[in-house]
Amino acid sequence: MPIKTQQTVVLLIEDDEEDYILLKKVLAKVSHTHYTVIWEQRYEEGLAHMQREDHDLCLVDYQLGANSGIDLLKEARRRGYNLPIIVLTGASGEDIDIQALQSGADDYITKELLQGDLLHRLIRYAIERRKAEQERERLVREQFVRDEQEARRNEFTSMVVHELKTPLSSLKGYSQLLGRRCERAQDEQGMQLAARMDQQVNRLTNLVDDLLDINRIEGGKLQLRESAFAFDELVEEVVTDIQLTTEQQSIAREGLTHTTVWGDRERIGQVLTNLLTNAIKYAPASETILVKLSCDAHTVTTCVQDYGPGIPKELQERVFEPFYQIEGPSHSSPSGLGLGLAIVADLVERHRGRIWVESEEGKGATFCFTLPIAPPPTSQVHPLSSEHPMGNSL
Repeated sequence: MPIKTQQTVVLLIEDDEEDYILLKKVLAKVSHTHYTVIWEQRYEEGLAHMQREDHDLCLVDYQLGANSGIDLLKEARRRGYNLPIIVLTGASGEDIDIQALQSGADDYITKELLQGDLLHRLIRYAIERRKAEQERERLVREQFVRDEQEARRNEFTSMVVHELKTPLSSLKGYSQLLGRRCERAQDEQGMQLAARMDQQVNRLTNLVDDLLDINRIEGGKLQLRESAFAFDELVEEVVTDIQLTTEQQSIAREGLTHTTVWGDRERIGQVLTNLLTNAIKYAPASETILVKLSCDAHTVTTCVQDYGPGIPKELQERVFEPFYQIEGPSHSSPSGLGLGLAIVADLVERHRGRIWVESEEGKGATFCFTLPIAPPPTSQVHPLSSEHPMGNSL
């Protein structure tokens, strides 16, 4: 029985016609796969063509005349381009591969290594990883919109498995690249790639934690371990930890409460962590994230302010819905599951607090929440159960 020939369409953004001809010849030699190469020679035309998504993968030259392929990559991802990207370069700089991966590329190859089998393997792996990620998000979203809560819980284990696949696949890709670099360059730059792998592990852990929390919330099994704790001390710890994760933004603090609060210290820390990481993720161009604290005789108020694209007024209530993510040209391409703010809203409500957002489109967003200072009456101290389903808190 003859082997079926696969059809793959590659968009090449490359300013050198000789490299375009060479690439066509290299891909033409690959057996069992027919490659169609669409060639765009300039930055602007290449970026516009990427939005058509009439191809399976994009190869981007690192240097596009006066422009940078890295800048093209960043802009395409910002606009929501979700197909695989491999960066090509004739340079041998030590940091080009790290720049490419940090900017959203799926892989990287130097032109001197441009051989048919190697390039074919990189293309196939990049496409498979991207398809796996899209399949993962599709499966998770479909499972959580089902009407029967019992069915969702029964399928929770398989959902977690799907959640694990894409990050682990990414780790595999990074480890392969790290191995190639260490073998070729024999330097310590591999440590930076190892750090990237660690970030992927953290991302996977956060996804699984969110899924576990949402499952506990919907099943009425989330319990609070409440005690008295110094609120300012917790805020300082969280701000310090989150600041270590970003070099682009500075997290500033304004105000102190000098107050002891009654609540689950870990869960309230989770609330602040989520608001800060959201501010960093959705306002990447914002140089400063501001954490403002205030209090009165009965409550403490915490506000996290960014200077990003803001949230349209008609969407401000929806941001606390499970799976909801703002999409559009002024917002970066969504990542994750869209569960973070839904969990935050539920945790604040369980602490008898209130959460809201203040924003004008184009002028940033400020997320605020209040917490009562004193513990509730003894009759009200109990683990919250199915009497407080998630839908009631949003």
